[in-house]
Amino acid sequence: MAWKFLARAAALSLSLLLIACGGDSGSTPLAGGSNNNGGDNGSGTPTTPGVTVGSIQLITSTPSIGSSGQDKAQITALVRDQNGILTPGLDVAFNASNNGSLTVTTQTTTDAGQASAELSTQGDARNRTISVTASTGGVSNSVNIAVTGTSISLTGPSAISNGANASYEARLLDSSGQGIGNTTVSVSSQKNTVSSPTLTTDASGRVQFQLTASSGGSDTVVVSAYEGESRVSAQIDINVSADSFSFGSLADNEVEIDTPQALSVTWTQNGAPVVGQTVRFSTTRGTLSNSSPTTNAQGTAQVSISSSDVGIAEVTASADAAGGSQIQANTTIEFVSSAPHEVTVRASKTQVSTNDEASIITTVRDVNGNLVKNATVEFTLVDPTGGTLSPGTVNTDSQGRAISTYRSTSSISDKDGVQVTARITRQDSSTDEASISLTVAGRALTLILGTGNTIAAPNQTVYDMPWSVLVTDANGNASAIQPVQLSVLALEFDKGSYSYNGDRWVTNVTQSCPTNHADPVNGTEIANPASAPTSVSTDASGSVEFDIRYPKGECNWVRVRLTATSNVEGFTSSNSREFTLPCLADDVTDEDVLPPGGTESPYNPTACN
Repeated sequence: MAWKFLARAAALSLSLLLIACGGDSGSTPLAGGSNNNGGDNGSGTPTTPGVTVGSIQLITSTPSIGSSGQDKAQITALVRDQNGILTPGLDVAFNASNNGSLTVTTQTTTDAGQASAELSTQGDARNRTISVTASTGGVSNSVNIAVTGTSISLTGPSAISNGANASYEARLLDSSGQGIGNTTVSVSSQKNTVSSPTLTTDASGRVQFQLTASSGGSDTVVVSAYEGESRVSAQIDINVSADSFSFGSLADNEVEIDTPQALSVTWTQNGAPVVGQTVRFSTTRGTLSNSSPTTNAQGTAQVSISSSDVGIAEVTASADAAGGSQIQANTTIEFVSSAPHEVTVRASKTQVSTNDEASIITTVRDVNGNLVKNATVEFTLVDPTGGTLSPGTVNTDSQGRAISTYRSTSSISDKDGVQVTARITRQDSSTDEASISLTVAGRALTLILGTGNTIAAPNQTVYDMPWSVLVTDANGNASAIQPVQLSVLALEFDKGSYSYNGDRWVTNVTQSCPTNHADPVNGTEIANPASAPTSVSTDASGSVEFDIRYPKGECNWVRVRLTATSNVEGFTSSNSREFTLPCLADDVTDEDVLPPGGTESPYNPTACN
């Protein structure tokens, strides 16, 4: 038995329909409607002879949709003639403003006088108002749908000593809590200096910046994204003390592993050293020689730090200033290994289209498995099709990676007919190398994954979420009897608990942890919470339906990636969708019945790397 799952929150639970009624060209539309509004996606011309359109009534299934692109609003146009009779056989043109995405599901009115379309926000996560217009026979009307849920947050210290640097992080999220990447974030401070006034979010929606305290007293740090009605912002009020509390400069912020590095903090107040006071040190990586030294006659507290593994260490020093306020300073050190021992190589794709490119990614490690920075990797190419590889020599970054780009020509190769080799030279002058084979082929299949707005509960312990995959060839034709491989992997799990808000059980997330599938280096490995068929085969229409099954207690706590992969003539194509495992609405609406799995996240006991 299928039920609507909890994806539309309050707007859907109210079961509210917005109705806008429009008359002929001389009437006044309701609900913000206007005649002759916008461009059409169809002719909007009556196909029933002798019919004069009297009015169009627009109905939306919801007044608002989330900015994540997962929600959809069903738009229905009711077309009546001058006598108020619902009229079939009329072509209705739909259009959407403000970058809304419309899919027309029924363009010609049915016997009930209805035409319909579906509105989504996929690809544009801004909060905004979208106006959907329907037109036919010289009459048009509009209805507005609000796009909501995008927000920005800001974290960082609220107290800073004069002259110190403080680190801040902002995160831009859509309505489903997922990061919005490649978006400009503006940063400002009223009195002090930020490291950059504009930044671009990474794939997780994050930006990081530093503030240098140069003016004592109170200040406000503000971050914002988008403009106009779409603008979102967050701020932190800070206090810059009269104390100067800062780390001494380092000759080099890169430190070899297992090598002690001296650190010092100097504390002055109104220019005079603060003597004999305790300074507390902490670090995110490595070991400190003393976590709470005292300042000497020059107001300086000293420690040393070392680490046996590579990576960034953020070192924090804090102390209690006069008046009970706390002052803090931060610095970063990167522990590196400079002894390359082993190289591995992979490609962003091993089946490359003609006139296409693929990234060749190498990883260099030392004898203990640590990633090696600044190691030189030499690339060589054997390719009878005449492709190119550039650059030929690359130094590894902090993740031990060196990346070169292979570019194919218009010629195809044999299977595994292109070989790329990466080589490193060790400190003892010996070498290590690794190779990968590529295939250059024609354009492959296109796969599209889709789901509905219902899930099923076949028994008391599991949910089945229905999905389908559509496979087409390069010409858009259905690819029948085509094998498709499926996988579903956990990307992120949440810790926290449920609380009842008067309408339903809602999650209160205290920590979100990436898995090893999202972050192979630092992610936490957990058992896969959901399963899908290993392989399915398309029917004559090029599509196939299948279910993802997962325990009820996993819903709302885990985000997964579903991937469909198919191969033709040695070329592999794939498509993925990421989503949070949903709960049935009926399972989280009764205050007297605990939500699936109880009120605590099943991952609360799991350590997050």
